[in-house]
Amino acid sequence: MANRTLPPSSEDPQHPPDSKWIELLLQVGDTTENAIDRLKKNFSRRFKPDEPLQIVPYRGFANRDNVYLMGRVLEYSKPQDTDTESLWNTLSASYQRFETDEVPGINVKATLAGQSYHTTTDSEGYYTFNLVAGLIENREPTSAAGTEYSVEISLPTASHRCSNVNATVVRPNSDAHFGVISDIDDTVLLTKATSLLQMMRLTLMSSSKTRVAFEGVSAFYRALHNDKNPFFYVSSSPWNLYEFLDDFMQLKGIVAGPILLRDFGIDRTKFIAGEHKAHKLAQITKVLECYPDLPFILIGDSGQKDPEIYAQCVKDYPGRILAIYIRNASDKDEQQALTQRLAALRADNVPMLLVANTLEAAEHAAEAGYITTDSIASIRIDKNHDKLTNKIESNADQQSIHGLLRD
Repeated sequence: MANRTLPPSSEDPQHPPDSKWIELLLQVGDTTENAIDRLKKNFSRRFKPDEPLQIVPYRGFANRDNVYLMGRVLEYSKPQDTDTESLWNTLSASYQRFETDEVPGINVKATLAGQSYHTTTDSEGYYTFNLVAGLIENREPTSAAGTEYSVEISLPTASHRCSNVNATVVRPNSDAHFGVISDIDDTVLLTKATSLLQMMRLTLMSSSKTRVAFEGVSAFYRALHNDKNPFFYVSSSPWNLYEFLDDFMQLKGIVAGPILLRDFGIDRTKFIAGEHKAHKLAQITKVLECYPDLPFILIGDSGQKDPEIYAQCVKDYPGRILAIYIRNASDKDEQQALTQRLAALRADNVPMLLVANTLEAAEHAAEAGYITTDSIASIRIDKNHDKLTNKIESNADQQSIHGLLRD
């Protein structure tokens, strides 16, 4: 086997014909990325030792024992002008989201309930805390939706370069009936992730104000939330889009919750070459294990392996999944395999519905008692309103693009 050679037309399932080239490109890309990062860091340390830094905290979540909290430390970048909505500003903001100068190896302190915890940022500037929550487990709920904790994040060795920030951590109350884990791309936010060109156009040429949410999603999620049931969002989008997605959800009135994304990079463990299924399954597993006594509803679309990922969750966590709602984004060739998967899950007494729109999912949720029947009317109104708004915003977006090309 060591000296085996294959003719050019042969296919080895373990080593596809192009795998060596892909491996080489990944190695070159990874090496180049690391070399550029080292040069930038050495330059900053030598010529900009007192340049301001910024902490970007991500919304965390907790149970009665632990607090999970993550964020990133970056070199300060002046915010873009979001008041003036133009395609040039949008492109500039998109570039700035991905052209970040991370700060590795810096000490980060989290202060919670009078206790201090320390960690160090990794090579990409990310910090992660897994804190013991016993000191705060008896705190009174700060809202009907759960207990919110404010965790102060600071840089003790660079306090003169960065202001402290407060990160929000949410722990569901004991009266939550279930949790919801939702995909984002083509489930909440129109992304067209199955088409690379269309996805890139929407990502680079649209702002959080002009991006389109699926009709009725906001009202449906509010009905599921019911001021007590926690929401979690899982996506294979990079962490660079966190603030964009958080702003988008606030602007569209979509229920807030921890947004679990992944790192962007060239090596095989990251965004460009990373494994979509493994990432999403790992994040969903983390949430399910954080709340072992809470059942969940899973919401996604058929375009990026969500049915397969969610089916694995049903297998791994029997009795924990109440229902699965899948927005149909498949072509005709994929329908048969998807229909078979739906039938297999129904045999496990877990309804997985392939729906054309939000209203279909809401009607099933009302029949199952996950939302009130009264909320259907508001979801229908919200759906019609969103449809009109999306049409207006889509036309405006097209006009902006045509204007840029014309200029």
